[in-house]
Amino acid sequence: MIDDNWDLINGEAAHAIEVLNYSNQVNVIEALVRLLTHNHGIDEKGCLVGPNVNVLREFHRTATLFLLHHPGEFRTDQVHVATQDGRVVHMPPSHDEVATHMTRFFQLIEAQWREADAVNIGAYALWVVNWVHPFKNGNGRSARAFCYACICLKIGFFLPGSPTVIDLIMQNRDEYQSALKVADEAYAATGEPELGPMIAFVGGLLVQQLSTVPVTPSE
Repeated sequence: MIDDNWDLINGEAAHAIEVLNYSNQVNVIEALVRLLTHNHGIDEKGCLVGPNVNVLREFHRTATLFLLHHPGEFRTDQVHVATQDGRVVHMPPSHDEVATHMTRFFQLIEAQWREADAVNIGAYALWVVNWVHPFKNGNGRSARAFCYACICLKIGFFLPGSPTVIDLIMQNRDEYQSALKVADEAYAATGEPELGPMIAFVGGLLVQQLSTVPVTPSE
């Protein structure tokens, strides 16, 4: 799907840049996992520290470089999520609430990191970034990268297998959108997202990715 909501360029040329940026983003995720596991260590609960807000900003910067005027910066205007026919399906918080939501999110990540399950925290991150929509554009790309980074760090290494969870999310777009909708509607009604479908979705994709890794027979 071609995104025609960029600042600097659109159409097929923009899509070519998106593909190049995605390759760079995957390398940045692997570099992050290597950095944090080397500098902070791992144990049976994974890397001892989780990613912070600067990581999210860098994922966005990498994904939207040469596409947006201000890659990696939180938005300063209201945005909405709409279908191709113009139907609005999500109205994120006002731009002046973004910093507060992001601060709360990263405080929770830090507080729960050590005891969190890899899939659960990845699914939660995937929903939060999509719900807040902290950037002008490129939020989905940033959310998927951050979700995957959380999973890799909690497991303790950059995961093998292809296609990755990031790729598989977009290959299963309908189920992805459905899980986001369930979480959004529950949050609007109760103040708490219903993440069951998202956790099941992300967990299934992780199994699918790892099932592609060749198994070396034991001698």
